[in-house]
Amino acid sequence: MEWSLFFNAFIGVLAILNPIGNMPIFLEHVENETPRVQRAVAVLMALSIFVLMLTFFIFGNRILSVFGITLPAFRLAGAIMILLVGLRMLQGKSKFEHHGIETAAVTGGTFSQARNSLSHILVPVGMPLFIGPGTITTVILFSEKSDDLLTSLMMVLVLMLSACIVGIVLVSSRYIFDKIGRNGTQIVVRFMGMILCAIAMQFLIDGVAQLLPGVLNAEFIHISAAQ
Repeated sequence: MEWSLFFNAFIGVLAILNPIGNMPIFLEHVENETPRVQRAVAVLMALSIFVLMLTFFIFGNRILSVFGITLPAFRLAGAIMILLVGLRMLQGKSKFEHHGIETAAVTGGTFSQARNSLSHILVPVGMPLFIGPGTITTVILFSEKSDDLLTSLMMVLVLMLSACIVGIVLVSSRYIFDKIGRNGTQIVVRFMGMILCAIAMQFLIDGVAQLLPGVLNAEFIHISAAQ
């Protein structure tokens, strides 16, 4: 079992989900809700993120087959997209620009209000803020490396853990934002951006290695000969 694969997947998925960097935007969309409803929305958002990632993890390769996209082409395209996201994060820019929405007044319990609020913010906060092209690319590329049942189950566990961390951050978002402020948030965003740029370059190396077998140094390639 390649533990480095799971560690890289966890870091890659968590970095591109960027819960700390996206936390202020989430807060903007739920600022009119009570703290209890905000926490409920955060939990539902994390669950939605996991379901979306799991969907792309299971069916991502089938989608590629339908459109006739080869794996090396997707690796290279994915590397470029992830690199762009990482560079944008290094510059301190968000993936999404908030234009403001109004949350409708809802009667009922906390869960009912949270579910209604989620229906308003799942797009664009859930997609494409959290589950954007970079996240989809990363999940599909790591699913391609899961060539047995145990590895696939461990990767699903990685996705679940990543979604749980997003949920914890969003549930605690008001407290975290008050503590670290905008400067602390920018530091985390830039660090995650640097990690994403490195992951993108690794995907690029792997894609070129598939196109030009035997040319690159095998020590720095993270794909097997069968792939």
